[in-house]
Amino acid sequence: MQLRLRVFVTFVGVWTSAAFAQTTLHTTTTLVVVPTLVQTPGKELVYSLKADDFVLTDNGVPQKVTLEEETQRPLSLVVLIQTSGDARGQFPSYANLDTMLGSLIGGAPNEVSIVNFDSKPEAASPFTSNVAEWGEAIDHPDVGDKGAAIFDGISFGLDLLSKRPIRNRRAILLISQEHDDGSKAPMKDIVRELGETNTAIYSVTFSAEKTAARQAFKDPAHLNPPLHVGEGDYQAYFNLSEPLRLIFGAMRKNTSAELATLSGGEWTSFDNLGELTQDLGVLTNHLHNSYVLSFTPTSAAPGLHTISVRLARHPEMLVSARSNYWAAEAESNKQRNFDK
Repeated sequence: MQLRLRVFVTFVGVWTSAAFAQTTLHTTTTLVVVPTLVQTPGKELVYSLKADDFVLTDNGVPQKVTLEEETQRPLSLVVLIQTSGDARGQFPSYANLDTMLGSLIGGAPNEVSIVNFDSKPEAASPFTSNVAEWGEAIDHPDVGDKGAAIFDGISFGLDLLSKRPIRNRRAILLISQEHDDGSKAPMKDIVRELGETNTAIYSVTFSAEKTAARQAFKDPAHLNPPLHVGEGDYQAYFNLSEPLRLIFGAMRKNTSAELATLSGGEWTSFDNLGELTQDLGVLTNHLHNSYVLSFTPTSAAPGLHTISVRLARHPEMLVSARSNYWAAEAESNKQRNFDK
């Protein structure tokens, strides 16, 4: 087997259809699709692999793998953008986000819906192939409240995607802080729905604690009430609780990364406009150059299944793929297909 290597350093302007290949649920069988990224230890992308180069197991049992060509099915993408709390400190990073999203979508027949969220998701924009229609709202969002209901936003996005044509591929791009704050939707329900509908989540996150600390120096004086020390008033240009928030924040689970891992997507982080642009470029390059593996499970056991993917003859290569899927009970499969 020969390997062709290439390093991508430029922003690729097309969100590839292969990267978002989704599970197709049939009445009698389930095809599980596993987008897989292969890199060298030096992070160079690996090309020219064949189906028999991959070893894929489902709950430890080897499966017969098919390497699919790029699918022509349209992509339905929901972009969830946090506008609340510490996200206001990242609003400058959202500048020109509409242009980046337009490049990611690549035009018709792919479509995108924009959803802003704070303590709850706001009304979604209609699905469109022209992101520029919502450019002002994307680049200059209104400030939300103090919540960051990531789980609720994901649930809202999944509901939107469930109403799109069944042949469409489905994905969510989440731009938010790392951890959930105030959601009502149970995580277990979201994990199950992600696994059953095979919707991939791609998370691009900022640190709420770092953003808040930086914003504390930028805010006008009236947003930082005076500290009362002895007989004088001293302006609190920096909130003294921020160091504690850094510690507490580090101890919290990274919700966004966890969702991306569970769904077979990818997670990255940013701190400014340049990093966001770079991260979306790297993410797009990875998506554009993923292998699309698929298999029909040999076991119909309902519930969560663990997937493992590796190369048969090159153990030194880095292989990134979704780690699980959810197999619904037979009656649930029938009902879901009937509903659609």
